[in-house]
Amino acid sequence: MLRPPARRFARNSVVKTNGIGAAHARLNVLAWWAGGPRRVVKGHRTSSFPAPSRVAERAAGRLSLEAYREILDLVPSPSVVLDEHGFVVECNRAFADLLQAREPTLIGEPLLAWIHSTAETGAFGRAFQGLRSRPPGHDFLLELTLTSAVGPIACGVQGRKLSSGHVLVTCASAEVREPSPERDMGNAIKRSLEALDQGMLLLDGHGQIVHANPAARVLIGGRPVGRNFLELIPPARVDDVTRAMTVASAGTWHDELDLSTVDGEIVPVELSLAAGRGHNAPAVALFRDLRDRRQRQFEVQLAALIDRQLLSSPRPRETIPAACRTLIDTLGIEQVSVIARVADGWERWSVHPDRSPRIGPVPASGPPAAWSEVHGVFQANLDDPQVVALFGVDGEIVTQRGLRTALQVALPASSGVVGHMLVIGRIGTVEAARAPTLLGKLAPQFGLSLANGLLLAETEAFAAYQSMLLDQTTVMLNSLDGQGRVVSWNRASERLLGIPADEARGRVFGLDVAPSADPDRWRELWQELVETGAIASELVVRDRDGKAIPLHIEGRLLRDVAGAAAGGAVLVGLDLRHRRALEEQILKSQKLAAVGLLAAGIAHEINNPLSGVVGYSKLLLDKPLPPEVRARVEKIAVSGERCQKIVEGVLLFSRQQEGQDRRPVDIRAIIDRVVAIGEYQWRMHNVQILRDVGDTPEIVEADGDQLEQVLLNLLSNAVDAMPRGGTVRIKLARLPDRRLQLDVADEGHGIPEEILAHIFDPFFSTKEIGKGTGLGLAISYGIIKDHGGDILVNSRPNEGTTFSVVLPAEGPNRSPTPTQRGV
Repeated sequence: MLRPPARRFARNSVVKTNGIGAAHARLNVLAWWAGGPRRVVKGHRTSSFPAPSRVAERAAGRLSLEAYREILDLVPSPSVVLDEHGFVVECNRAFADLLQAREPTLIGEPLLAWIHSTAETGAFGRAFQGLRSRPPGHDFLLELTLTSAVGPIACGVQGRKLSSGHVLVTCASAEVREPSPERDMGNAIKRSLEALDQGMLLLDGHGQIVHANPAARVLIGGRPVGRNFLELIPPARVDDVTRAMTVASAGTWHDELDLSTVDGEIVPVELSLAAGRGHNAPAVALFRDLRDRRQRQFEVQLAALIDRQLLSSPRPRETIPAACRTLIDTLGIEQVSVIARVADGWERWSVHPDRSPRIGPVPASGPPAAWSEVHGVFQANLDDPQVVALFGVDGEIVTQRGLRTALQVALPASSGVVGHMLVIGRIGTVEAARAPTLLGKLAPQFGLSLANGLLLAETEAFAAYQSMLLDQTTVMLNSLDGQGRVVSWNRASERLLGIPADEARGRVFGLDVAPSADPDRWRELWQELVETGAIASELVVRDRDGKAIPLHIEGRLLRDVAGAAAGGAVLVGLDLRHRRALEEQILKSQKLAAVGLLAAGIAHEINNPLSGVVGYSKLLLDKPLPPEVRARVEKIAVSGERCQKIVEGVLLFSRQQEGQDRRPVDIRAIIDRVVAIGEYQWRMHNVQILRDVGDTPEIVEADGDQLEQVLLNLLSNAVDAMPRGGTVRIKLARLPDRRLQLDVADEGHGIPEEILAHIFDPFFSTKEIGKGTGLGLAISYGIIKDHGGDILVNSRPNEGTTFSVVLPAEGPNRSPTPTQRGV
């Protein structure tokens, strides 16, 4: 888990009442009341105070010079206040006496005018320029030689930046001395060491600090001179540094460790040690503050971690809360909320330290339009009800908002601001100097991830909508790529072929998936589609179980707006099985109509001659005839009767003979009569009839004679299917929808699958010639359909056949909906 590096807190330096510190303290207090920018110098650090109003600041600005004058008169040391360009704005009498000049002549003059040498002038200029870019409270120490009326004066000069932007320069000590090249060289070296931005400590042979440059004093705090260097080292590293002092005598030692400041704060530094040769030789310690560098490393690592989280998934509902959770865990934040436009509304993701992320809609119409015009990071107002409502600020935070600080961040993308983030933490937890910069760096990452995620969500929603539209069609509608591989596979294709979309995608249509019964034919159609841009043909494909399905295929090449081929095609397939069934039904109706006409003609033209043939043959049989003649006459009579039966069957099948009136009949009684009629004959064929018909009457509205004919046909077929005998089971039961089902099951040889679909066709028979007309099942099917019912058949070769007659409980419907008989 990433943790932010240690922060440096403000310290109170020791302020003496008779020196420079007292002057600084008085000047800072007065500068704050006179309109300073909300900061008071405390040693070399700053602390925040409530800022006065803008009106008070402007009024205080007019009084600042007078306040400086009042304070400077109380300071015994020579002191002067410089503006941002180095010109004197106020000085005290001690400074005028030092230069042997009158105070009015010093006001408005540059301090550089009284510095003795060019080298010292350059050193002061660099130190002054460096102080301008630093916040109030920073200072510098130099040894300068000032030119006065009585000659050069060596001074220890300290400059400190005030909260008003001015610089207070105080001469800590002064003595008159003659310039010399050796002293100038020593002063130049000292000034160079003093100007280092690294901390430098000079140590004697016992590790005592004998000198500290300004950077070291700023970092360590207080007055380090006279203290032992090991007192600044944490106890766990004292042994390491002690050994390092020995190693440094032979060269240098370099490492990173923590130093303890005078105030007890732990500061990470990069430490280098170099020592002279010999026992108890003096040493130099150089150290650089690593807090800024570690802060930058922390920010880089945090940005990389959040970037990985934002890229871990294309869905912002997963990545945004995870990234917000990382901000909470690493920065100690109390709440992070992100609002963004999703589809037609706004959505909010709120993350708290001890709760699961909450995702929900944003009330009203979303944030004001003006928010999208403001980029960057700025302070949010928790007193604004709109901010509280939009970001879903926790109630406890609202009631204690005076203890919190809130930052609002615009989340930019290439298309503009795509969302807004609110970061809330306790005052002091989210450092004002770091948090805006860090959040400003992270905002583009959040914005880019949010924009890409929302774009993907819109694309997926549109694709889902298109898929939903394609799935509503009842025809096969699929798209192929340039090589004929399946790209999209709609639900109708799944139902028709039994192949899921996941299995179909990426496979070549007509070859690998939904293979054509004639692969060469499909290759020809595909080549025609590529060359001409369109096809329309019939094609037989096989489903997942290998069953052949005839399709009417139409294909079109995909083209872009300009009409150029886009490297793919769309196929539309229509299942022809229903059409073929309708065609067969129409053909059958036409056949039946023809049979009806033929039957009517047969009835008029053949019945009369047949009646004469049969009648005269029977008259002849009543007379004594020679045996050979009688046999021939009997054959004539039998053939004539057979012809009469064929004509009667044809007339009944063609509906030329209507059934009797329908009335309530007991199916159990019909079963008993039919079994009684043929029981003796069936027993002679070694066939046993078993009945499971219950004890209560089962009443239906029907023509009893026609139902007897149907049952007799079914029992006769069952007996004929078992030439060696067997068992025929008759079962009668009510279905859940109150329909009545009559099953007739045999143990015969069964019906081959290839002819199962034709058994109800007229004149179709598997019996030997002379044993059947092929009209029994066709007549039975017509009778049951006329009663509003259906006949289903289930047969397995060598296992037997079951015919199921289903009759409605309410009687026949004279306008029945066509049903498909099961086979």
